[in-house]
Amino acid sequence: MKLLVSQKDQLFDIIEKEGLSPSQFEFTENASLISHRQVATSLKYINTDYFFSFETGPNSETSHYAIYCPGIDIYKQSNISVDWPYQLHCFQAWLSALSRELTAPNKWERLKKEIAEIKITFKDEGGKFSVHEFEDLMKKISTLKGSIAIIGLTNEQLKSIQSKLDHLTDLAREMDKFDWKGLFIGTVISLVIQLEVTPDNAKTLWVLIKQIFSNYLLP
Repeated sequence: MKLLVSQKDQLFDIIEKEGLSPSQFEFTENASLISHRQVATSLKYINTDYFFSFETGPNSETSHYAIYCPGIDIYKQSNISVDWPYQLHCFQAWLSALSRELTAPNKWERLKKEIAEIKITFKDEGGKFSVHEFEDLMKKISTLKGSIAIIGLTNEQLKSIQSKLDHLTDLAREMDKFDWKGLFIGTVISLVIQLEVTPDNAKTLWVLIKQIFSNYLLP
C-alpha cells in the first residue's frame, strides 16, 4: 500500500510525540510481505532490523494490514487494521515497543563485555585449596567485604554482595581452584548486573578485587 504525503506527515508527528527523531527512520516501497503482486510501504529504523510495513489486506485491495518488528510481546507481529485510524493505532503501539527495545539495557551483552574485559589466571590452578591457601583466601574475602562497604553501594547491594562472598568462601573448601575462580568471577558479574550497580561502582569493585587478589589470583 502506497501512502499519501498527508499520511506520512501524520507518522512524522506521531514519531516526534513518542520522543524519537524522524531522521532515524526511512521509507521504502517494495513488494508486499503478503503478496508480491502488491506494493507495501515500509518505515524502517535505520541500522536495525526494526520496521513497520503498511500492507493491504490479503483478501482486499483497500483494507489496511500491519506487519511490524518488534511486536508487543513477540519479535514480529501482524494485525488486520481495517482502516487508516486503526493503522495509526498499530503504528503507535509499534513505536512504544521500538522505544522499549532501543532503551533496554541488554544485560546479556553487558555480561559478555564484563567477562571479556577480565583476565584472570591462577598460580598452580590444578587441585583444591591447601589449608594455607584457604586461610589466605578467607582473609582476602574479608578485606574485600570491608572495602566495598565504603564505595557507595546501596544497603541492598552491599548485603547481597557480602552474602554471596561468604557463600563463595564456603564453597572454596571443596571446589577445585580453577572451578572456584570461574564461579567467583561469574557470580560477581551477575550480581553487578542483577543489582544494577552503577558503572562507576562496578569499575571500583573490579579495581578492589584486582588489588586485593593481585598476588594470589590475578596477574
